[in-house]
Amino acid sequence: MKHRLCLIGFLCCLAGGCAWPSWLNPLSDEGEKTAAVFEPNRFLWQAAKEKLAFMGIAKENKEAGTLETQWHETDGNKEAFKIEAKVLSTQLRSDCLQVTVFKRRLSNGVWVDVEPNLRLDQEVENVILKQAKVLYRRSMALE
Repeated sequence: MKHRLCLIGFLCCLAGGCAWPSWLNPLSDEGEKTAAVFEPNRFLWQAAKEKLAFMGIAKENKEAGTLETQWHETDGNKEAFKIEAKVLSTQLRSDCLQVTVFKRRLSNGVWVDVEPNLRLDQEVENVILKQAKVLYRRSMALE
């Protein structure tokens, strides 16, 4: 009697699509699940690429939403800048973009890192955000 009850319970789980014995359940889709790939906001991503292109893109990882430029020397060749932009979300919002500007100065023939300037980070963010807004409005006009 006990064995029959166990067998009936097991068959009910199997027939009902229960996930508990998923390795036995032909109706279970476990194992077919794939991890979702992060897709950064297309307007922020494109705007960052366009605005940072003059410095030369050194690294681009769309799955992580990060762009990193090469070191770009100023006209006097005594300062160099590198920018890292991160698109943090699929949404088009100002808090979904994070920009870090790295600066170094030539001192006695050696490049020395300089303290980051948060105001410069914000200014570059604003330039990218304005371009993203232009791209968004342009796409809305086409629809």
